[in-house]
Amino acid sequence: MILNLISLLFGPNDVFMNILEIIFYILVIIGQWKMFEKAGESGWKALIPIYNLYILYKIVWDTKVFWVELGLILFSYLVPLIGIIGLIGLFLISIVLPFKVASAFGRGMGFGFGLLILEPVFTIILGFGTSEYYGADE
Repeated sequence: MILNLISLLFGPNDVFMNILEIIFYILVIIGQWKMFEKAGESGWKALIPIYNLYILYKIVWDTKVFWVELGLILFSYLVPLIGIIGLIGLFLISIVLPFKVASAFGRGMGFGFGLLILEPVFTIILGFGTSEYYGADE
């Protein structure tokens, strides 16, 4: 979300924007590495782009939701006009996921909003902070 705002200010193809995206991605990987270790998964799994999402869903929600999300992505690309429904589903899942992550690590709604808006910063806080992994909500 924050990257979209910066993109509006500096333009989507700006070198500054590309550098900022790389920095954000690296921060998320570092934070996820530590989060995965707290949840009993190997930290290296944060390095593999699609697999890291699968592991994230495994520890905070349910892997079925990951497969639904992947299906919605494929559906929205294969059927562009009807795919708008898939994009709405993806949007809703992407709104709920940060709150599931916060809850799985014993944090509240405010932290979920932080993950939604400034994911790299709050992922680092989860990974290196005193938060403990409590498991996915049922």
